[in-house]
Amino acid sequence: MSHQAGYASRLALIVSSFCNFSNGISGELNKRRKLSLKTAFWLFPAMVAIMQVPAHAACSPPSGGGVAICSPQSASKDVNPVHYIAAASAPSCAAGIATMSIQPKPGVTAYSIGGSTLDTFLPQAPGSYTTTIVANDKCGSTSKKTVGITVTGTAVITYQYNVQRLGANLYETQLTPANVNSALFGKIFSCSVDSFIYGQPLFVPKLSIAGGTHNVVFVATENNSIYAFDADGKTCTPLWHRFIGTPVPCTMDTPIPGNDCNLVFHTPGVGITSTMFIDPTQGTHGVIYVEARTAPGGTAPYFHGLHKLDLTTGKEMPDSPVTIKATVAGNACDAVNGVITFHSAAQNNRSALLYANGVVYIAFGSINDKPSCTIGATYYGWILGYNAFNIQQQVAVFNPSPAVAGNGSGPGGKDAIWGGALAASLNNQIYAVTGNGPFNASVGDYGNTYLKLSPGSNKSLKVLDYFSPAFLFNNDDLDLGASTGIIITSSGQFPHELIGGGKYGTLYVVNRDNMGKFNSAADQNVQTIPNAVGIRVSGAATCSPTDDDCDYSTPAYWNGRLYVSGTNDHVKDFVLSNSLLSGPMSTSPQTFGYPGSVPTISANGTKNAIVWAVEPKKAVLHAYDASNLSNELYNSNQNATRDALGSNVKFAPATVVNGKVYVGTQTQIVAYGILP
Repeated sequence: MSHQAGYASRLALIVSSFCNFSNGISGELNKRRKLSLKTAFWLFPAMVAIMQVPAHAACSPPSGGGVAICSPQSASKDVNPVHYIAAASAPSCAAGIATMSIQPKPGVTAYSIGGSTLDTFLPQAPGSYTTTIVANDKCGSTSKKTVGITVTGTAVITYQYNVQRLGANLYETQLTPANVNSALFGKIFSCSVDSFIYGQPLFVPKLSIAGGTHNVVFVATENNSIYAFDADGKTCTPLWHRFIGTPVPCTMDTPIPGNDCNLVFHTPGVGITSTMFIDPTQGTHGVIYVEARTAPGGTAPYFHGLHKLDLTTGKEMPDSPVTIKATVAGNACDAVNGVITFHSAAQNNRSALLYANGVVYIAFGSINDKPSCTIGATYYGWILGYNAFNIQQQVAVFNPSPAVAGNGSGPGGKDAIWGGALAASLNNQIYAVTGNGPFNASVGDYGNTYLKLSPGSNKSLKVLDYFSPAFLFNNDDLDLGASTGIIITSSGQFPHELIGGGKYGTLYVVNRDNMGKFNSAADQNVQTIPNAVGIRVSGAATCSPTDDDCDYSTPAYWNGRLYVSGTNDHVKDFVLSNSLLSGPMSTSPQTFGYPGSVPTISANGTKNAIVWAVEPKKAVLHAYDASNLSNELYNSNQNATRDALGSNVKFAPATVVNGKVYVGTQTQIVAYGILP
């Protein structure tokens, strides 16, 4: 883990003036204070540089020209993926810097971006590197600077391993199809927590914490607790435990009348739902970002807050927390004098936090589609961005449904971002998928739409492109946004694609370079596969001839294969060839009930791939051979006395890293691995 003293001091200068925390959050806090290089870079081929808005990182280019590297520090010990932050200038070239790139070894360009700043997390297998940051100006000159680092292990810092949300850890060297079986593999420990774990567990190896060095797994609960546990099960006493504050009551009529929160979450309170984000290099020890809902007095008013905690202590960083607020211009049903205001009680954050180009993005939806404009208020699919290095600075505000659509599809509002996590491409463009609600692009309403966004002026996010299936226009509750659109780069006819699906069970393949927009006569996306996910079973409570809850499965992608797991359906895989899907090529022996699962993959590059899925309700962890899903390697009921999971949490994927599988449940974090 790098200790970036110089970098930290620059950040301290930025945040030192922020000493007044927001009332709602700080009041509650005050109450509670009593491989090979080839494998390492195969996902990152050299790419065409695309211009971007400068990163918000505290990294200034040299005044005399050249390259400044602010992260990682020279001779530092870092984790995979490595956080690179750099800036360049060329005073002798009035046109400025054209591109910046990362070369982990001479002649190998692993990443390239347009502009004079660079901020990315680059996958690098454990080992030693002398990395060169290259800046090319628009006058034909090149500047370079090198940094030597040692990558000590692989971390899991975000939902589904990367911001493209591909769902595959390609650096797993210990678990293989040969040793994942009930004779050699099983439950090795479990540690209790105080409520449901909805977010995916995160992991940092070899962290200096609690007076020693530990592999650490981080989880958060609906009771607003964040835990740092020893990831090898040496003790279940938390290395640290942070309680953010009293969660918002979750009943039939709170936080919103008629929302049936208790039936949605099955918890007495709703606190931390989304997957957190870790930056292992920021500050002295690294930081973890968390979005939490609080009710300081146990009742309304309710608050949303973004917190940035020291990775090794759980303490708030100097610029943390910040109460989440926002306004946009609009004329939707609850606008007042042409202004729509963020409604803390109505909004809920389930979508995983996203870091892109120095900004932490948070997306919002509702609880059970309440309230709606029929009662004079509504929810929205807000996307809010905060400067990752000073979260007091809100730098992006987007609302996908600020207007009365005017075409019969609704009076504004809705268009939640909930089941589909925000994602980002390698050039830091943001991708979101919305749920049911009004659609009329001409007035800025984007219900049931894949959106491609980029930071603009005055804290805006510009819609660069979009795709909205005609079938879903003005359709009630057939959420496209039930599943993440994952970001794929391949060698096919359309090398930049997005693939996802919605509740109805259809898979969509979209060309990110020309997404297709809306066409009432015929969709203009690359491919549509009806009934691809989920099986409609007569008499079933969900996914039946009369019910459309068939697909809540964010796909996972490995080695040209796409894996999905729908309601009443098998885990199954499709092959992506020349930008088109075909299949399914294989299916699991079992079918899963509602809501299916979110599969996750462990592999050593293109070898030894295993698909992991948690069967809902039955609470069974399954492991399948990724090359043939009919070959089940293991499940936790094969030796239930030893390995039973106990319970599960819907929509939550397992995390596989460093020879272990971590599953968040309703009462515990459970770890599986090679038996002692």
